[in-house]
Amino acid sequence: MTDEDTAASAPIVAYRILRLLEEKGAYKISIFDVAEKFKGERWFSINRIHLGMLFLFALGLVDFDQPYIVKHA
Repeated sequence: MTDEDTAASAPIVAYRILRLLEEKGAYKISIFDVAEKFKGERWFSINRIHLGMLFLFALGLVDFDQPYIVKHA
């Protein structure tokens, strides 16, 4: 058993990033907009955002065009 907060796990953070893209109706979003949106959340840290983005990239759902996250699906 682990003490890790599941609300801050990479798949959940990745879901929140994708949901933010959907809410904005965009195919790309600035990483600065993502940080600005979530910085007030209890789970927020740059490392968690980074792991969420890596999770999305590993699944082939996003790509990066600095400083943007670009949705594939």
